[in-house]
Amino acid sequence: MFISGFLVKPRSSQNGVSKTQSAGNQRHKSSLVGTSETTCATTYPKSFCEWLAGIIDGDGSIQVSNKGYTSLEITMGLEDLRLLRYIQHMLGGSIKMRSGAKAYRYRLHNQLGMIKLMNCINGHIRHSARLLQLHRVCQVLDIPVILPITLDAQSNWFAGFFDADGTIGIAMKHRLPQLSIRVNNKLLQDVESYKVVFGGNIYFDSSQNGYYQWSVQSRKDVIMMLDYFKSSTFRSHKSRRFFLIEEYYSLYDLKAFKPDSIHHKAWLAFLDKWNKLMI
Repeated sequence: MFISGFLVKPRSSQNGVSKTQSAGNQRHKSSLVGTSETTCATTYPKSFCEWLAGIIDGDGSIQVSNKGYTSLEITMGLEDLRLLRYIQHMLGGSIKMRSGAKAYRYRLHNQLGMIKLMNCINGHIRHSARLLQLHRVCQVLDIPVILPITLDAQSNWFAGFFDADGTIGIAMKHRLPQLSIRVNNKLLQDVESYKVVFGGNIYFDSSQNGYYQWSVQSRKDVIMMLDYFKSSTFRSHKSRRFFLIEEYYSLYDLKAFKPDSIHHKAWLAFLDKWNKLMI
């Protein structure tokens, strides 16, 4: 039968009633790895699908319950409720504040919504753990898995993953301000694509049980990221700082950061705007 354009293949039981396969019956079933031509056309724009896959790779989880129900969960801080509301507007689902935590959790679990979601993000998920989750969910929903495509500077996946795991900040080093754009993750392979496409460097930080950090600090590399930002849609609260990068470099060239500069008040006003964007 068809459900809103998606084909669901029923299985006849011994009593003659049609029902879909349970997760238990699919547990030992292999799942086909396909190409984009083997799946249903998505109802969402490609740019949204790439961005959403980046969000899920960073802050999401796609799961199959013990009873065979599939679901998507995305957890983000209170300041990014607007981002989660946007996802809810696009996909449906619900948002609840996590008990005892300063965060909201978005959840999608109806079957039709999950089928549409899989056909949206399939081929764009690339995080090591998330790709395994995708495979399990697609197996239950009888959807061929598409391996992640090669990223380039036009992919909106970078914007989504930055919204989830990125930061942009200014620190004083040797009495000089240093602007840096960073993305953190536990596994090296999950930040390597940033270095391949945008340059910069990757460092290992042994704190918090260890993680890898991709970072760009040179003006050339930061401007390259700024150019990407202008052509891609970021939605997290921290991404609003990208709008101030050009002002930062203008004030830096004037040495406005020096206390004796005639432009120092402008620098202090800039820092005030910079910090307020994180509230």
